[in-house]
Amino acid sequence: MTQSRESRLTNVTACLCGLLLAAAWVWPDRGASQGAPAKDDPLPTRVVIDVDSPERALYRIAVPNLLGAGNLGAQGADVVRNDLTLSSLFQVLDSRSFLANLEAEGLNIQKAPWSSVGAQGIVKGKLTQNGQHIELEMRFFELARGEAPSLGRVYHGDVGQLRSYMHDFANEILRLLTGKAGVFGTHLVYARKVGPGRKDIYVSEFDGHSEYRVSSGRGNAMLPAFGASVWYSMLTDYGAYLTNSKSQEKPVVSGNGLNMGPSVCNGRVYFSSTRDGNSEIYSAALDGSDQRRLTNNPAIDVSPACGPGGKVAFVSARHGGPQIFVMDGNGGGVQRLTYKGSHNQTPAWCMDPSMSLLAFSARDGSGFDIVTLNLKTGEYKRLTQGQGVNQDPAFSPDCRMVAFASSRGGIFISNPDGLNQIKVLNGTLSTVRWGQ
Repeated sequence: MTQSRESRLTNVTACLCGLLLAAAWVWPDRGASQGAPAKDDPLPTRVVIDVDSPERALYRIAVPNLLGAGNLGAQGADVVRNDLTLSSLFQVLDSRSFLANLEAEGLNIQKAPWSSVGAQGIVKGKLTQNGQHIELEMRFFELARGEAPSLGRVYHGDVGQLRSYMHDFANEILRLLTGKAGVFGTHLVYARKVGPGRKDIYVSEFDGHSEYRVSSGRGNAMLPAFGASVWYSMLTDYGAYLTNSKSQEKPVVSGNGLNMGPSVCNGRVYFSSTRDGNSEIYSAALDGSDQRRLTNNPAIDVSPACGPGGKVAFVSARHGGPQIFVMDGNGGGVQRLTYKGSHNQTPAWCMDPSMSLLAFSARDGSGFDIVTLNLKTGEYKRLTQGQGVNQDPAFSPDCRMVAFASSRGGIFISNPDGLNQIKVLNGTLSTVRWGQ
């Protein structure tokens, strides 16, 4: 009897998923043959810091609803409150504690009632609506500087732009207070489980808002990455290829076996492929041409991740259990980075070269946790522990936040110490990437 296409696809997909799991999870023990230590050092225990301690004092800020806009005023203020909360730099004060007469103050402030509730800063706004058009005036006050605003902005546009205006003003508050703008309004890309053995690629704002699907919904899409477009891997009856959101799901990088896990930098796309029988790291021009093999080792090499200065991190079992390595964009200068944890995978860089931070998923017990490594000092920091399975970290573009997927039921965001963990998306999600 001829096997149906649906049955064949199910069987092949199951086989491919098995191979993917083997590539990412079940690694050959090569330590003895290559002279590596029999066992890597354990990961550090997570240190929970008292957020009320003087060293962790948060900036206390009040954000009342915008004036003159009804429900839109509450929605706009909620965006700012949520942005500042997710940044882990602010304590957003409960509006029920406010003593000021908001209507009488208007867009100004009187210092005494705000000082009495402990506010250090106040965000005020007034929104005028005419049909779909809005005019928005925003002000930020620092009580230490008196009753004159330290920052003011006026926005004109339509109702659909309100969130972007709120993100912009929150970014400007961070620029004023820290010298560096925030990344509110940036985006996450990730794979979402949509059925048995099926995933699709989605993009949302970093706070989980405005989610939309990138892949077609007609196949099994996974392992996304940001470039000039959204790249991802497509499983088929016969293998896996790379495509992007501009290619209508046609193959851009293909070849025998599994071509998976794109990462874009140096004007090229980096990926792993089993075309020669063993998983190795390759690169190609962005149109799929000029494909080059970069690693050549009997061990499994997977998960390339572009970093600052054109460096590429990847995962290899060449010294025993899987650890994180780095190489130049052309495949030269390979160095091992991680020496703690028995199973390290899915590296992600902080793209600020001055910070020299790498995040990854690590296991030295029964489950995976999020760990960062300071490449200058060699310090490992564990962000999660005893909180389910946590994987696939991604730094925000300013490196002030880390997003990751968790078995707790979605994507969480925390600060780089693992504090202030807040869920921003629900579902069975994986392979988080953070971009503009």
